[in-house]
Amino acid sequence: MKTHTKTQAKIVFATAKRLHSSAKRAIGILAIILSLFLTVGSAQAQCVAGRIAFGFDGGGNKYWGNFTDNQFSFSGDAFIRWNILDWLSLHAAYNGGLVRFKATPLEPGAGLGTLNHFRHGGWELMGSFNVFPDETYVPYFIAGIEALNFEPGDANDNPLKNNAAAVYSKNVIGGVLGVGFEMYISEKVVFNGKVLLHLTGTDWLDDYSDPTNFRQDVFLTFGVGLSYYIFAPPVAHAVVAAPQTTTNVTNIYTTNIIKSDTIVVKETDTVYREKILKNTIYNFPGTLFIVNTDEFNTNMPGNMQNLHNIKTLVNQCPELKVQIQGHASHEGTVARNQELSEMRARKIRSWLLEQGINPEKIVGTVGLGTSDDAVYEPTDATPAQLEAARILNRRISIKVVEGCQ
Repeated sequence: MKTHTKTQAKIVFATAKRLHSSAKRAIGILAIILSLFLTVGSAQAQCVAGRIAFGFDGGGNKYWGNFTDNQFSFSGDAFIRWNILDWLSLHAAYNGGLVRFKATPLEPGAGLGTLNHFRHGGWELMGSFNVFPDETYVPYFIAGIEALNFEPGDANDNPLKNNAAAVYSKNVIGGVLGVGFEMYISEKVVFNGKVLLHLTGTDWLDDYSDPTNFRQDVFLTFGVGLSYYIFAPPVAHAVVAAPQTTTNVTNIYTTNIIKSDTIVVKETDTVYREKILKNTIYNFPGTLFIVNTDEFNTNMPGNMQNLHNIKTLVNQCPELKVQIQGHASHEGTVARNQELSEMRARKIRSWLLEQGINPEKIVGTVGLGTSDDAVYEPTDATPAQLEAARILNRRISIKVVEGCQ
């Protein structure tokens, strides 16, 4: 009796030890995931066109078929992702794993049978619709086709009866659909996950098919992992003028705030100063451009007023020469914002030349990306408050290179 009690105590102790070890591992995994969520707050949104990433994820799977029960096992995949458009991506992946199921005898009341399995491996080509591509957390819906191979076997990894007899083809074409997400840790490193339902188009995953009631066997895979953007538009560095020794104070002009100390803005589109000094920067905030383009947003009230104020300033005196500086708000990648700011500066130059401005008055254009924000873009604001800040950062600045005497 004592021996039996000791044996039971050892079993309980061993079980408790395993549970403690499992709990520690679970806590460790949760801590890693939590740290990723905390880190991602400082990342910038990356889901923009022209980027290519490779990655992997690992997790579990679950089968539904003739012998469905609550068996879970492990699977994973490796993939390449190409963002064709901000909202549309193409995924090529290989998914593999081992799915377990108990072969329940078909006689009523016979109970569960042996624990069998099938190995699966599939090449997938899928497209995803990316929701909120301008944000750091980007969920998506995904669907596509799969060339699937499966290999049913018993607990000893021997081929099951119909598999051994080559009753069916183990290579099939099916479909996949599911959901996933990208969460940006940095510009190139991404924490991601997805859930896929594999519609196999065959009833033989479990080595059994009911000839009178065809039933498509399906299985679910789910997991999380990491991906890395191996290709992205290069970050072009802004041209920074060499420091100049000057006692001039940088004066700021904005279209919605009139600085009465240095600049007078008249209601007749006239920007006037008795003496425009070298190195003065005139700031023109406002939604001059449609988001993610260099096209003027003519639907916004006052937009053309901004443009004509720029023209009036540049044309104020014959000897005035300026540099046009473009700026962007923080949607998208650093690389894309840099590109946008350069495109917008060049767009302003083209528009001024179309308006008859002497090209010799414009000594160059430069993109400053998000390196010189007019205002801080809050991360804990409402969408309306955030957009109000971003409007002020999508702007053009005019730097005086040679002033009016």
